[in-house]
Amino acid sequence: MPVDENTRLRIRQYLIELMDESAADAMMESMPPIPWTQLATKDDIALLDRRLGGVEDRLGGVEGRIGGVEGRIEALTLRADQTSSDLQELTRLVAAQGASLSSRMDSLSMRMDSIGERIDVLGGHMSDLGRAVTIGAATMAVMLAVFVAGTITSLLASGALG
Repeated sequence: MPVDENTRLRIRQYLIELMDESAADAMMESMPPIPWTQLATKDDIALLDRRLGGVEDRLGGVEGRIGGVEGRIEALTLRADQTSSDLQELTRLVAAQGASLSSRMDSLSMRMDSIGERIDVLGGHMSDLGRAVTIGAATMAVMLAVFVAGTITSLLASGALG
């Protein structure tokens, strides 16, 4: 259930009664300005990690394909060196393969640029997630302190600790 502004003001007033105003303000500032359900969890981080793993796997596949293309070019070069009578045919094949390779490399380059941009976006999300987790941990500490303070106050008021 989201906390509305009136509730936040009542909590602040209660904290001022328990401690000084600057400490109450510090505690209120450490509470997240968003509902708890919007904070990132370890599962959220794990999901991002799996997604990054998928990107790495795809990059590995791209590298494998580039290695395959390099292997084919090397085989064509050896064949041209071995058989001079096939030189003209090999020259044509290499030219065709080169145009195809260039086109594929351009396509791969664009895909790699796109993957790089996506990795940058994911990095930004990871940074945001890290900040949200830090804020959440601080807020939990504040809430625990408020709970303990309230419990002690109640026990003192009831005479149980007197």
